[in-house]
Amino acid sequence: MIGTLKKSVTVGLAAAGLAATGMASATDVRLGLNSSAGLGCQIVGGRVGFQEGRFGIYAQGAYCTSNVEGRSGTGSFGGLITGDLLTYGNVTTYALLGAEVQGSNTAVQGGLGLRYGIALLPVEGYVEVGAQRISTALQPIIGPRLAVGINYRLNVASLQGQMPAPFKFEDGTTTQYAGSAPAECKLTPEQDIASARGAARSAADEGLGAAASAYGAAYSKVSYKIEITSVGINGNVGSAGGKVTISATQNSNGEQVSGTYGGTIKLVRSGCGWQATGFTRNDG
Repeated sequence: MIGTLKKSVTVGLAAAGLAATGMASATDVRLGLNSSAGLGCQIVGGRVGFQEGRFGIYAQGAYCTSNVEGRSGTGSFGGLITGDLLTYGNVTTYALLGAEVQGSNTAVQGGLGLRYGIALLPVEGYVEVGAQRISTALQPIIGPRLAVGINYRLNVASLQGQMPAPFKFEDGTTTQYAGSAPAECKLTPEQDIASARGAARSAADEGLGAAASAYGAAYSKVSYKIEITSVGINGNVGSAGGKVTISATQNSNGEQVSGTYGGTIKLVRSGCGWQATGFTRNDG
């Protein structure tokens, strides 16, 4: 019973880590909810758009308060474009420029944003700060702009139904290859498979590292070993199966917990390389 409990606790730690890794690079569809958090008229809003590599384009709408007693709010509709600037770990900074209609007035806006996302988890948070210029019949009004929100990401390639079936774990290493890298990449199938394997290992390592840090209050002396046992590529999508052996010390009682956890990482081609976009747990 105690052994089972130890394994389940450790597996939970590994699952949390592997269910949480990277940033967008291939084409993503983003659905978002946001608010101005009191700095601006926007009470609640939504946006939908595409992110291709470093650049994104979005349509957005919001409900704006009038801030005048007895007067109802209005709708705000428009769009914006973004361009990623710097990425460090799970954080990406970007510039933005947009325009919208607020009631009977028009507004333009610009500023900087920061996204925090972990690649195998399709949810990311963001905050945007900048300025906006509202054109009115009397004179323009210039003021600050703030947006705080959360996005849900869907990778376009993952929606095309080409993903190879999840692998069964074996003692040896297996591969399946039914695709080709872009000609300009000059990659052999072996090199393409090795690139996919490396991307999966990197995503798993990043996720486990993030989990070890996040669970620092509960566990210490965390160590893990990642094994990628299967890789499959079908066109511009792929998957990598493997397992993680993890051990840690439970801070509450000093006990050593350990266990093995398996799963399949989904991949999409990104330029000449690969990007992790999702994770499926294997309890077998």
